[in-house]
Amino acid sequence: MRKIKLSLVLATMAVLTFVNCTHDNTPLIKIVGAENESSTEELLVKKFTTAPNFDGEIDEIWNEARPLLSTATVTQAGDRIITLNGNSNGDVSLEPKDLMDPYTGESYNYSLRGGHDGEYLYLLFEWEDEADSRDREMWYFDPATSTWKQDNKYANHKNDKNYEDKFAMMFPIKVNGAYPAGFESGTCAITCHSGLTDPQPGQKTTRHYMQNAGELADLWHWKRNRNELSQSVDDGYCRDADGKDGTAAANGRKGDEGTKMYDDKPVFEDTATGMKGPKWVKKGKENYYWITLDELASGVAQTVTGVAVNGVLTLSDGSTIDPNTDLVSYSKSFGSKRFPSITINPGGAGNDFRTDTQVRAKHNGSGWQVEIKRKLNSGDPHDAVFVIGEEIPFGLSIFNNAAIGHAMSNFKTMKIE
Repeated sequence: MRKIKLSLVLATMAVLTFVNCTHDNTPLIKIVGAENESSTEELLVKKFTTAPNFDGEIDEIWNEARPLLSTATVTQAGDRIITLNGNSNGDVSLEPKDLMDPYTGESYNYSLRGGHDGEYLYLLFEWEDEADSRDREMWYFDPATSTWKQDNKYANHKNDKNYEDKFAMMFPIKVNGAYPAGFESGTCAITCHSGLTDPQPGQKTTRHYMQNAGELADLWHWKRNRNELSQSVDDGYCRDADGKDGTAAANGRKGDEGTKMYDDKPVFEDTATGMKGPKWVKKGKENYYWITLDELASGVAQTVTGVAVNGVLTLSDGSTIDPNTDLVSYSKSFGSKRFPSITINPGGAGNDFRTDTQVRAKHNGSGWQVEIKRKLNSGDPHDAVFVIGEEIPFGLSIFNNAAIGHAMSNFKTMKIE
């Protein structure tokens, strides 16, 4: 990727570099020059004469757009009352106290630029991240118990991070001409409710839902692995808690209409032995992080049909895999033959409401560069409408190798030229 030259007008800086706050001091993007101004709070959506090539590369047209330059930070989110990882077996001492630990305090600098051509909104979102994280709850073999287990979904410590990179954006939806109460000043923060009561297994004590019945917010959630084929965000929305306010059962997050792009329920249970294991595998393959439905249909990948008491897997083609003969390759966190936890498909591939916010993403070695494209008015009542000449508040989050430990940047405004 070529270096991006953008102007900055900041009170105390003539030159700004994005610096990796959590690892070393290698710049992600060096921004110099005096061609355009920048903002830390407002995203100015430029009226483009020519739309950018929508391919994840950074065209010259983006130099015309004024960048929003800011930082997203992981803050505390409230206590874990019960365990969230199955491997903890109910032992709360194995998991950190705050929901966002061990990510709490991490910060990521980002640049966000916007443009439109009268029909489509285009965004260029760049943020610092040294690694393209794809290890999402991979299956490994535990020789001490002769059982198959998954890497933890929620990291218990700094060296227990095994998840895909993600980002999220939230915009308010006008209902009867009005935004949700408090969204213009609070953005995403008003949807986040902590200290919820009566958590059951798998339920967190912090949840997203709207404060009042009938209120809606548009939620874009891009998942590096699960959206690989759909090339979109997993488009959804946030609504009220449907009478479950204040309890851990409250969950206002819903998906837009359309085909789900993944299956993330990966457990096969052998009724004969009572043993559990992965649902899908690719024999002899290494370092793969998902399986496609086409691979299963063609026989490139196999389904698991049996799990023996010593961990040997029987597959749909009649063959077997014995992890005991290659324990290193099937080891926790690092084994090259660990199995993925998902199958993926293209979903609507841009032709339904769930995939109509399209994404072209590229990890350039030091960070993510992501182009986003969606119609200003998609026609979906669960989508925000971007109106030329108006402003709309929004917030965003960056998930660096994290399921829920997201760095937040709220209280931003998009102004559409």
